[in-house]
Amino acid sequence: MTKNLTSPRVSFVKILRWQLGRFFSKKKNPQKPLDIVTHTHLPQDDYAMWIGHSSLWLRLGETTVAIDPVFGNIPMHTRLTPLPLAKEQLHANIVLITHAHYDHYDKATIQYMLTQNPDLIIVAPAGFWRYMKKIVDREQCFEMEWWESLMVGGLFITLVPSKHWSRRTLFDTNKVLWGGYVIQNEQRTLYHSGDSAAGEHFKTIGERFEIQQAFLPIGAYKPKWIMNQNHLNPQQAFQAAHDLGAQTLIPIHYGTFDLSDEPLDEPLEWFQTCVSNEASTLSTRILKIGEIYRFSGTDLSS
Repeated sequence: MTKNLTSPRVSFVKILRWQLGRFFSKKKNPQKPLDIVTHTHLPQDDYAMWIGHSSLWLRLGETTVAIDPVFGNIPMHTRLTPLPLAKEQLHANIVLITHAHYDHYDKATIQYMLTQNPDLIIVAPAGFWRYMKKIVDREQCFEMEWWESLMVGGLFITLVPSKHWSRRTLFDTNKVLWGGYVIQNEQRTLYHSGDSAAGEHFKTIGERFEIQQAFLPIGAYKPKWIMNQNHLNPQQAFQAAHDLGAQTLIPIHYGTFDLSDEPLDEPLEWFQTCVSNEASTLSTRILKIGEIYRFSGTDLSS
């Protein structure tokens, strides 16, 4: 199954040509700043808060969870949207990491969060300890295979498949697993896909879980010859949400880092067009960076 959900490799030469073309091109992606809701501290009670790109903060019961936290710049890419609150306030009990790419696992962010909470629990895909062993004690880092689960902080957390790949250096390609997470307690079942291309795995996940809120990526889809095997575009995110049987689709993974060829504001505009054309019971919610999403309310198409 891993082979079927491993994105096909693109030659280094083709990637280099593309990146050099982007670097020297006079045409730059326009930046339409995303709306931001600022805070002085994390809220109380249950919520979800998007802080940009794939970084998500959740509070469920007494436990605060951060998924793919990235506070600043990453190699070769500047963060284009500020954090909605000071990083000193962005504490958590648990961090979930979906995969090893720099825009999802930022070592400096994890190190900083460990200074805020030395007892921080890290949950990551199998093999991830190779990146963590110098910054956190072994007993604080839990590695999982697809469909494996653990109970921590009153939450039942399952690593589920995604169609993607893994690398941080020239010598570790696909030596570490990747995936998304289903997070559950007695009241709630949430899903964060990490990075993923379209695939049958969304239906499989939907057959095993009754997903309420699905946080799905909508950005970094051009050029198609690279990105179609790695990421979802907005239309594909809608199809993934349907395959999951999710109640609510919440878009993420756009507007924060200029990683691809589409204009930064295009993913959200395309998503809004999809919402206008959507004729189903699927609800959607577009979050501003820092906007507090409360689970108790009824979601309406945005």
